Amino acid sequence: IEHLGENNWIPWKTKIQAILGDKGLEGYIDGTKPKPDRGPDPVTDERLAAIAKWEAEDRKARTVIVLLVSDAQMVHLTGAVTAKEMWDQLKLVKESRGQQGI
Repeated sequence: IEHLGENNWIPWKTKIQAILGDKGLEGYIDGTKPKPDRGPDPVTDERLAAIAKWEAEDRKARTVIVLLVSDAQMVHLTGAVTAKEMWDQLKLVKESRGQQGI
């Protein structure tokens, strides 16, 4: 798969969504798998386990994105902490300016 560049957003986005979907990670970029709330204190072991699992899966999604973004485009990920934040920042830059990369 080609790294995200200046003019290949649409095909790149489609391929990334396919990869993440295949790995069961697409919800981490589209917001359908939000981070579990810590809830009231004391935090239960089950809650901590759910948070740890979410963080591990989100890390996998972030890794896919980071490894497939060109160095020149990496600036668009600055400050993003979660896979969804990374995805939203890329969408904002690539879609709001009409850089569809078709």
